[in-house]
Formats: sequence, C-alpha cells, structure tokens
Amino acid sequence: IIDAGHGGKDPGAIKTYKIKGKDVTIKEKDINLKVSKYLGERLKTYYPDKQIVLTRETDVFLSLSERTDIANAIKVDENEAILFISIHVNSSLNKTSSGYEVWYLSPGYRRTVLDDSVAKEDKSLFSILNSMMEEEYTTESIMIAKFIMDGLEAQIGSQSKARGIKAEEWFVVKNSNMPAVLIELGFISNEKEALLLNDDKYLKKATLGIYNGIAAFITHFERSKGFTTANEN
Repeated sequence: IIDAGHGGKDPGAIKTYKIKGKDVTIKEKDINLKVSKYLGERLKTYYPDKQIVLTRETDVFLSLSERTDIANAIKVDENEAILFISIHVNSSLNKTSSGYEVWYLSPGYRRTVLDDSVAKEDKSLFSILNSMMEEEYTTESIMIAKFIMDGLEAQIGSQSKARGIKAEEWFVVKNSNMPAVLIELGFISNEKEALLLNDDKYLKKATLGIYNGIAAFITHFERSKGFTTANEN
C-alpha cells in the first residue's frame, strides 16, 4: 500500500521560489503524489503477481483515518502479508535543514494488531499473540526502513544527505495493522532541496531508491519464509 500524504484541500508543506525569473509554488501534496504513482507503476511492472494499492491517485483529500481504513480493510490469505509505505516531504523553520529520513513506529508504543476473534476461547492468549505479532511488525518496519534508507542513499546520496531512520508515533503508522514506514524525501523549506524535489528526474531517482529498498525487503522476507529477527544484519 502506497500512501501519498496530504492532497486536495490539504497541500502539506508549501513554498514559493523564483525559478527562471518566475514565481513557482511547490506543494508537498504534488511531490508525494508523483512519487507514489512512479513507485506504484514500477512495483506493478516488476511484481505483476502482487496487489499494489495507492490510497489516492489524484489530487483528493483523504483523512488520516480514511488512509489507514483502506489499508486495514484489505484481506490477506494465510501466506500473504501487507506493507504500508507513506510518502511525505519535510519542512522546517530552519532554512538550512535538508536531507531524507525514514520513520517507523516507536517500539515503546503498544497497539492492538490482531482481531480478538483469534483467541475466543482464551483471552489471556490474545495478549500474548498480539504482543508477538506487534513485535514482528516493529522488527519488519525497522528492516524496511533500513533497506529504503540504503536505497535512497545509493540513488540520491550525492545530492542530498541521509538523516537516518527514526522512531515516531505517526498516525498512519501506528494505526496501520501491518509493517509500516513513513518516508520524508527532503525539505521543501530548503531552496536547493526544494528545486531538486521539483525536478521529475530527481524524483524518479528517489523513487528507484525506495523501490530498491522495498524489493530488497521482499526478497529477504520471501527467502526467510516470513521469519525475521531483530538482530539480523
């Protein structure tokens, strides 16, 4: 699931710069949508057997809960899994702030990721099963974040800097019952970086980095038959 942040009446971060003598307004929602569509197209091309879902494919407004509802409503078979990738652009009062980062849900945040019907006969068993699944989702989210960060660094590391993978309790991450990450592609408040983010060639390079990270995770996940451990390199 690819989630293009903001949209419609919610432009996200926004900044106007002078480009070739003209005032050009750069909006986060447009960058997010472009990258999400590029990523969706690439995933559909190389993984025709997988279901690729975009929370939005046009400039429409979706609430945060609508986004996670789309994700959580998807039914999977026993041997299937879902990944939630949310695309965003950063902004700061400090105009020199720059770089890309990938966020995952803080391991300290507790959430319910299972339906309580899985342990109808034994309620104490539910908390154990939920805790185990939640820990697995966190481990996988950290792994996805690292793979995507490595992918971005390989593609755009010479033009922007890696700010690392970080933990945060973002709404779309903590309310998605699956491994989930949120990517901040750069700072629209930094003029040099904003001009890069306004360049389709740069966005396609960033998209390739994200795709390569996702592909690396899928390869790892499928080779290990869905088993991951927190101490893997």
